Amino acid sequence: MRLALPLLALSRAAAAPAAAETTDATVRGFVLRCEANLCRGGLPSASGKQALLIGRFGAGDGVALGIATPGAIADRTRPMTLRIDGRRVADLEPARDYAPLERVEAMWIVDEKLAGTVVTALDGAKSVRFEYIDVTGAPFDADFDVSGFREAIAWTDARLGHTTKKPTGATPQGLAAAPNPTRGELVVKMGVPPRLFAKHVAASTCEAPDSPLLRAFKPVIGILSSTAIVYAIPCTASAGNVAYRLWVVESGEIGGITPLYFAAWEPGYGWKGTDLLHNVEYDEKTQRLTSTFRSGPGCGLRGVWRWKKWTFAMEEMRRSDDCGEGRTAADWPKVFSAESNPAP
Repeated sequence: MRLALPLLALSRAAAAPAAAETTDATVRGFVLRCEANLCRGGLPSASGKQALLIGRFGAGDGVALGIATPGAIADRTRPMTLRIDGRRVADLEPARDYAPLERVEAMWIVDEKLAGTVVTALDGAKSVRFEYIDVTGAPFDADFDVSGFREAIAWTDARLGHTTKKPTGATPQGLAAAPNPTRGELVVKMGVPPRLFAKHVAASTCEAPDSPLLRAFKPVIGILSSTAIVYAIPCTASAGNVAYRLWVVESGEIGGITPLYFAAWEPGYGWKGTDLLHNVEYDEKTQRLTSTFRSGPGCGLRGVWRWKKWTFAMEEMRRSDDCGEGRTAADWPKVFSAESNPAP
């Protein structure tokens, strides 16, 4: 799915007075805006998930560069590789060479020498590729057709009253540091990956996640490791309980999407397997997953699992069929406890 590229707003710190004329245009794919002595723009990638950022923050031949990754948010703690016309031009180290400014997904080159190397190679080039790892641990290639770069610079020159003989590298000026959310918060912001959504819909008998009944319930998403994330997607809702189907998405060398199965206790039958958990909660700090099914006031089934290397290990299961107002899940009798049933 292609993402619409929003026109890049001017920062308050760098914006000209309100009376200054603002001019917008699209030049060879570059969406550009100029106001007084400031021009900024973006070029959508081939996939539509990213945008190449350019900025001219004053008079002169300087051009600042960056990449916005709203469709697959880059992990700001990992290096990026930049290729121009297939040639490896630079390996960008976080903080030293690039940094997020204004928005968490907007990464600008902040080393002036490196910016000069990149702009020199970019002038007259046909293609640019950024290779990076997103916050879920998945690799991405952002490909751009930059054959219109010179025309975009010429258009900004006309607005700035300047003639650029040869573009040089510059760093962005007046842009505030971006917010610093946790990796978990960024993963939640990205939502359920399209490939997982499609697999969930095709492989289960769950109601459609966008149905009137389920659309009010959000998926539960949590970090398990540097390469693994758990996704609990709403499946059904009834009598105050929401059932979720759980998946682990891994992006390491093996990678893949794995459905999760859990044990549950049923009186008269014993242990059984299930691919659904109710009213799911996940604590990222302790890596504990909790499911509480309420069959009535003060009764139901509650399980607690903890992530252990490659799967969730049960720590506790409680069940009560004796309903009564005022009783909490902590009061229900234990049917299993890892403490009293240690692994051999």
